[in-house]
Amino acid sequence: MKFIHPLAPIIVTAMIAAPFQSAQALSSAEVSEIAEAITVRIDGQNSGSGVIIKRQNDVYTVLTAAHVVATADEYDVVTADDLRYPLTYSKVKKFPGIDLALVEFTSSKSYQVAKLGDSSNVRAGESIYVSGFPMPTAAITEPIWNFSEGKVTANAKRPLADGYGLVYSNNTLPGMSGGSVLDRQGQLIGIHGRADGERQVKRTETVYVKTGFNLGIPINTFLSSVGTVHPALGFSGTVATGGAELTPDDLYVQGTDKFQRGNYQGAIADLNQSIDLNPQNAFAYNSRGNAYYELQQYEDAIAQYDQAIALNPDYAEAYFNRGLAHQLMGNNAQAQQDHLKSKQLLGGQVDSLQNKADRIQQLLDQKLKPFERR
Repeated sequence: MKFIHPLAPIIVTAMIAAPFQSAQALSSAEVSEIAEAITVRIDGQNSGSGVIIKRQNDVYTVLTAAHVVATADEYDVVTADDLRYPLTYSKVKKFPGIDLALVEFTSSKSYQVAKLGDSSNVRAGESIYVSGFPMPTAAITEPIWNFSEGKVTANAKRPLADGYGLVYSNNTLPGMSGGSVLDRQGQLIGIHGRADGERQVKRTETVYVKTGFNLGIPINTFLSSVGTVHPALGFSGTVATGGAELTPDDLYVQGTDKFQRGNYQGAIADLNQSIDLNPQNAFAYNSRGNAYYELQQYEDAIAQYDQAIALNPDYAEAYFNRGLAHQLMGNNAQAQQDHLKSKQLLGGQVDSLQNKADRIQQLLDQKLKPFERR
């Protein structure tokens, strides 16, 4: 029998100032305008994205994910006006133990610089935006800037390995690693780096199972470390270490990470604790349902998806996942109903670069094959 893995959350839809300054919420169109101006493409062996965070005379500093510039190569920074600037690899500065890197390019032109926010203030359920340049595909043959709106699902006080701790539901694609993660004020609160389905947990027959997890490194992690990596930039900041007890978000992130590694029982144990502390988190129920699904406990999985949908009736992924479980139990009518509902919800949320119908089909196709590192 072929198994298709259920889905985790996926939703499509500045001059340097003193960080941690409050601002009024902007519209998604206004945030999009900021994101497009500050986000750059990094072309090279591992093409990705980056964010302009500083200008000193004619030297611009770009913050990106370290794995985007992991190996010595010839790289170019491509700005919003499609101009190409060579990157000197010997000047790349990587952060020890954190998947972040600083790169530089020189230009006399004026480019917008990101305004840094305070990632510790981000709460689950808030709107969040990811910007970057997906790699070319059969449908899109040239790198085109992409802007994706979603929701924060967790903000862990105890990050995972490589500094990841900000979790969100946005739809992301390969090539968006290193791109900007912005809050409702258009402030940079993180760097995107790991994405839906990055880890291939297992494969059954010819169908690759897919996990879902979109992760960014909080900007406060950058601020707490940049003083030792590149003190001349003049940034400073501290990150709260948190108390002795794990928060619901810590447990959610920890549990989902265990799920990605194939430790489904361990994932359920962490998600149980997360839900006990915060029983209103629909994403946690969906993740717990995914763990039961992988254990082939489909009735238990359906019960979790039911709860996720009760908390969020517009949760497209929970409908999709519940449909998969019903299908494996032979409940074909219910499976068809759930999948139709999921497709309807996705259709209302897609903010595509191409025809909306084509984009929906592309998203559905991606659910059946592994993603590369974003």
